[in-house]
Amino acid sequence: MLRPDVSLTAHTTSEEIDTLLEQLRGPGAGGELAERMGIEFVELAHDHVVATAPVLGNRQPMGLFHGGGHVVLAESLASMHSYLLSGGRNVVGVDLNATHLRAAREGVVTGRAEVLHQGRTIVSHEVKMTDEAGRLLSIVRITNMILKTEPKG
Repeated sequence: MLRPDVSLTAHTTSEEIDTLLEQLRGPGAGGELAERMGIEFVELAHDHVVATAPVLGNRQPMGLFHGGGHVVLAESLASMHSYLLSGGRNVVGVDLNATHLRAAREGVVTGRAEVLHQGRTIVSHEVKMTDEAGRLLSIVRITNMILKTEPKG
């Protein structure tokens, strides 16, 4: 499990962000499901996070990137970003809404989670999924609650 050394704030240095991003790319940092899906974190900042997932291996029976894959990618992004913003406190999802707009049959899906609201206990993100051509595939809105407890482990 990832244990951040610093909180992700507007004052986090680029070196600290690079270190956090490398930790996110470590084995198991994103969780078992994210690892099985091949989710790779590629960009991190105070106000957003970006990750990719391959379509191959994440298709539903009709050959399309699975709708649940969109949700897993979105929740992985928003939950991890909320966790980093909180300085490593426990985070739980309390609301998620997904709208699927276009299908992907091959290539890589990129998700970009941007903070809509960051309070003391609630963080809301909008996650836009795009294909390699930059076409919008889905929009997911997710709200996480930051708990007062520290992660166990």
